[in-house]
Amino acid sequence: MTDVILKPEAEARLPEAFARACRNLTVTPHWLDDATFWYRREGGAGPEYLLVDVATGQKSAAFDHEALQAALQDDTIFTRLEITSAEEGLVGLASGRRRWTFSAGRLTPLTDRPHADDESLSPDRRWVLFRREGDLWLRPTTGGAERRLTDSAEPQFEWAKSPDQSLETILIARRGLRLPPIALWSPDSRRIFTYQLDERGVRVVPMVQNVPEDGFGPKLFELRNAFTGDEILPMARQAIIDIETGAIIPCDVTHVTETSGLEKREAWWSADSSRVFWLDHDRYERAITLMESDAATGTGRAVITETAATFVEINLAYGAMPNVRVLDRTDELIWFSQADGYAHLYLCDLKSGEVKRQITQGDWPVVELLCVNEGSRQLLFVAGSGETTEDPYQRRICVAGLDGTGMRVLTPCVGDHVPILRSLGWAEILETNTANGPLRSGVSPDGGHVVVTSAGVECPGQSWLCRVADGARIADLEEGLCDLPLAIPERVRVLAADGETPLFGMLWKPRDFDPLRSYPLLDWVYPGPQCIQSPRSALPADELAKIARIQAATELGMAVLTLDGRGTPYRSRAFHELCHGNLGDPGFLSDHVAAFPQLATGRPWLDLTRIGIIGHSAGGHAAARGILVWPEVYKVAVSTAGSHEPRSYNRCWPEKWQGELIRYPDGTTSHDSVSNAPLANRLQGRLLLGHGDMDENVLPSITLQLAQALEKAGKSFDLLFSPNDDHASFKSNSWVMRRILIWLAEALDIH
Repeated sequence: MTDVILKPEAEARLPEAFARACRNLTVTPHWLDDATFWYRREGGAGPEYLLVDVATGQKSAAFDHEALQAALQDDTIFTRLEITSAEEGLVGLASGRRRWTFSAGRLTPLTDRPHADDESLSPDRRWVLFRREGDLWLRPTTGGAERRLTDSAEPQFEWAKSPDQSLETILIARRGLRLPPIALWSPDSRRIFTYQLDERGVRVVPMVQNVPEDGFGPKLFELRNAFTGDEILPMARQAIIDIETGAIIPCDVTHVTETSGLEKREAWWSADSSRVFWLDHDRYERAITLMESDAATGTGRAVITETAATFVEINLAYGAMPNVRVLDRTDELIWFSQADGYAHLYLCDLKSGEVKRQITQGDWPVVELLCVNEGSRQLLFVAGSGETTEDPYQRRICVAGLDGTGMRVLTPCVGDHVPILRSLGWAEILETNTANGPLRSGVSPDGGHVVVTSAGVECPGQSWLCRVADGARIADLEEGLCDLPLAIPERVRVLAADGETPLFGMLWKPRDFDPLRSYPLLDWVYPGPQCIQSPRSALPADELAKIARIQAATELGMAVLTLDGRGTPYRSRAFHELCHGNLGDPGFLSDHVAAFPQLATGRPWLDLTRIGIIGHSAGGHAAARGILVWPEVYKVAVSTAGSHEPRSYNRCWPEKWQGELIRYPDGTTSHDSVSNAPLANRLQGRLLLGHGDMDENVLPSITLQLAQALEKAGKSFDLLFSPNDDHASFKSNSWVMRRILIWLAEALDIH
């Protein structure tokens, strides 16, 4: 093998460098009120901060940037900048609990915040909630004695704790971070809704850090992580705690998945603080119920339940904020359901759970519920384009009345249109106390305006301000830029292996494309089933790292394909349900195999004798699967952090998509067909397996199990392990990416 050096054009397109070359691909508004917001733009000389008048669209400098730079002292390091008023020059800076204001050219220290990042402030700002040795404690912000709220914590049975199987527990510990208590304050600050997490008896998973940051000897971490089919699971014993009386009022016990329901924003207090609403999931995600608990007694009742023989979803994006809103002031509920075959919104009676009317309908899905305007009785949402359009994955921003009338598309022009869908962390939810409201920074507080980013297959995003009442384009804000020349993708449409179902994807040619040359094809896969792989535009801000890797591969002389086969989301319910119990054909790789000859028709430069496949995580499972099941098609495979064995994985993902683990009398199980190791003897081409040794999502042992099977089968393969890399950092490690790209170029015989 050669040294880990890429040609300069590819090196410039590795994710970190590529991100520096891209500017203003989207705009994140920070609303001061309904009439004004500010945002940060990347100017040629550095960041700039602009105020926008919503009525006129006029932009102005938010403060004197040069004066602030001059006022900052060498020892003043801030991590957050917040413009707190439309008055020019009033800026807030913060770092941890330290705060300053900048105004009239002067930087002034303020009193430290009354709480730390690992604590929770009550809405009335009188109380600070914190954890100590697994129990909950309270102290007044004005000073005074601390008060203990709970005294029943014990090892693996702690209050307001994030589950070990959150997939980031070790990463958080290695960074020396502490999470705030997982507890939701009532609007009147009198109660909290929380849980005591029971991880006792849950499988113990050891993780060895071979190269610890604080020494030379190995360091052992232990996680409580239930595998597929395990009998004992982590459970949340929910409770309401009255902070005035200290009463602990038990509520129902519920499953936790990777994280708790509270962390997934699946709990809401009523406006009068008398009730709390929360979503209960059964083990296999075949039923989701909206529960209501009385704040005084803890008595619960089921409001509405959605069931399916396969799986139920409350947002087509796995783990995203639920498309559910409790309108308790009018005893109504907006519910998300695929009852008619597509993902739509329904208005229900909160007392009976009965459906009053279907709000949205059509051959397209509701992707994201942005906000509900209870005054105007309208909701704002993101939708797919529909099966009869050129591209069903292109998103549109729409308005509809709660009575099911007045449906309008605010962004009807060609392209993908989306507001910023910022996923807030638990600490930010607590800080802003907005867990019961819309957390969509793209939408104004009153729902009257939305900042939209429109992007196409051939161009970066353009951001603009839209008025919801009439769809008027009030102001153009920014145009996305990339300082590097790009390989422009082509949107492709093919038929699935059934010969009938249309599929969509992206195909990139090398930037220096010569139609007289022959190019290998790299199939860059992620099979879902919880997401799609193909980007919806040429340079989406939220998928920049993926685009960077693809662009780097094209610079080395590869054509790159992303394709969304059957069994993936954002189309019909029937299309998505095909994945269930079928992870042995992940993302319908059979559809990819059927697509290659179709793509070559009219593209004689595609060399179908040199097809490679690459993927990470579930994509790593699919990449290995591809070369093992279709050795006559795939000649080269890169499989990183592959989930090759579902029975050695966090039970949440395999049990939802493959179903319950059934053990048959002959010793086989219903998940055997997903395992890659039994297929090791079928390897014919070149295979690179990669993993970070601190991956707590897909454990390194899963890749080593496949490696051992390949060894026993007498097969040659390459193995790349990276010390101290976890699930995310392995694929963002520039050294790793260089090594993979060079390996691919050699394996695909690119000269």
